[in-house]
Amino acid sequence: MATSTHIELESQHLSAIQALANETHRPVDDVHRIYAETFNRLNSEARIKDYLILLTSKTVRDALRHSRTDA
Repeated sequence: MATSTHIELESQHLSAIQALANETHRPVDDVHRIYAETFNRLNSEARIKDYLILLTSKTVRDALRHSRTDA
């Protein structure tokens, strides 16, 4: 499952992805792809990684909400 758009994620990440999919009424695969891309970008830039799941979730949630209002 480790491709350019899918990364192996810990259960905490998978829980966050499922919650975001439920909250935004989006397919889990779409949320997973966006989450993985966002996490990889933030992780590569982060010096402190304690809150990356939280920051990634917020960033993805905002992106999904923004894309819904643009549609």
